Amino acid sequence: MLAGWRELSTRIIAILGCLLFFWLLYCHLPKEGKELEVGTCEITALDRDMSHPKRMIARQTARCACRRGQVAGTTKAKPACVDAQIIVNKQWCGMEPCDEGEQCTLLINHSGWSCTRQLGRIKTVTVSNLPDFFHP
Repeated sequence: MLAGWRELSTRIIAILGCLLFFWLLYCHLPKEGKELEVGTCEITALDRDMSHPKRMIARQTARCACRRGQVAGTTKAKPACVDAQIIVNKQWCGMEPCDEGEQCTLLINHSGWSCTRQLGRIKTVTVSNLPDFFHP
């Protein structure tokens, strides 16, 4: 009789151990649609086209949880929350979008900016898909 209780208690402990393991695993898995910390951004999609010689075309989509008066933008070549007025006025260089050592230049038609390094390498960024409320 005592041997039966020991075997039963060993099985119950094993089952509880497995349940605890799966519960811990479930709690630490990344969740779809998780909330971002206020003031942070994450890249949700990145598509690179290197079919053109000496040229790479990249499309990046990010989602941000910005404070009031801020919107998703780019700072130091990474997604970031920036002052909404920079976007409204299309003064892209005001959000400091280029890496250290690069010079920001606004495109003539205000559709984006270029970042130029001392050795002449140029990275041009054009902005697309702005919501209607950003268009005057």
